[in-house]
Amino acid sequence: MECRRCQGLMVEDQFFDLEGIHGFMWMKGWRCMHCGHAVDPLIEANHRLHDATVRVRPREEPENENEHVYLRAKTVTRVAA
Repeated sequence: MECRRCQGLMVEDQFFDLEGIHGFMWMKGWRCMHCGHAVDPLIEANHRLHDATVRVRPREEPENENEHVYLRAKTVTRVAA
């Protein structure tokens, strides 16, 4: 298995479930040997839930694309002595 973050080696690991969400204390998961990224069933479920709810708005063209914008800024050039 390959790490999502760094493409490093993932090894099987045991995780302690302090909140008891899954109904048991120990869970099997994966941990990256290179960066330490951890993946367990709860993390995967949250990723799937988040990925399903993310919506991307279509890109819109800016309203003032062809208009001249004046910001009241003056260009200053200094010459070294």
